[in-house]
Amino acid sequence: MRVLLFFNELSCSTPQPKEQVDEAIRRFVRLLREITKWRPDAALISEFALKEIEISPGYYLAEWAAKPANVDLWRWILRMRNRAPFSDVLPPGVGEGVDYFWEGHPARALGATHLLNGMLVSLLADPAWETSWIRATRSVLTEDPNGEAILLEDAVEVRHAAAPHHAESHRDWFNQAGLPDLRHGSEIWEIRDDVFPHLRFLPRVKGQLHDLRVDWVVPVAFELRRLNDAISDWNPQRTREPTWRSKVTPEGETRRRLCRFTDLDDVERVFDLHSRFTPGAGRVYFRLVPELSTATVAHIGLKLGI
Repeated sequence: MRVLLFFNELSCSTPQPKEQVDEAIRRFVRLLREITKWRPDAALISEFALKEIEISPGYYLAEWAAKPANVDLWRWILRMRNRAPFSDVLPPGVGEGVDYFWEGHPARALGATHLLNGMLVSLLADPAWETSWIRATRSVLTEDPNGEAILLEDAVEVRHAAAPHHAESHRDWFNQAGLPDLRHGSEIWEIRDDVFPHLRFLPRVKGQLHDLRVDWVVPVAFELRRLNDAISDWNPQRTREPTWRSKVTPEGETRRRLCRFTDLDDVERVFDLHSRFTPGAGRVYFRLVPELSTATVAHIGLKLGI
């Protein structure tokens, strides 16, 4: 499960001074950095190899990347690249007979974004891309009731970002993207580092997720996401606990004995903070680790003791 960011080739079509394009790329890297704070699994996908991209007529990304001042920025872009062109990311058959246009221009990245429910990302070298949604035309080749080929056109919108404030307007989507598609608890374990970077998990949790009830898979993923997001905004030097985004409480003194587990450093500790998920008495037990600004999850399943 990944968040797919499709590089908008149309944002490179307007002639601009190199200095203006350079600033647009710096803004673009700031955008990527902001997105990876929320989704480290985000992948940047382009139709061509990155260095072959013409970022303005006659000005290629390879020339920009060769400048000493841009080395670190270029490395950041490479961290997010996906080696496959976006045509290879599309499942076989998806998009056949469908074309997308923006203001009369063929828009291949925009089309892939719409088909795969991703996000279009652009260089902000032109005011046309100063928006968080892009409206386009979709043309679909189909048949009428008589079997005659006809071309249908309709309007579509895709998520878009060319600056951090555009991405911020899609924050809820970033938080939830892909989670409703999970079908097995083991998938949660596989994506834990990318989707829940502020949570650590005791080894015992792997087995609990593998055996997770089918109707608990998506609720657990969303609850872990809420915990992760609350901790991501937490400053332990200012507050004892994060501002929780769901109901989180500690166990009472008489039940704390049930919450003792061997921690990642082989020391037994109490993991009595817990949040809830439904249906039923689902619980996530964890403890905060202020020195790392993280939390360690010890138990996912029924409320301890029942």
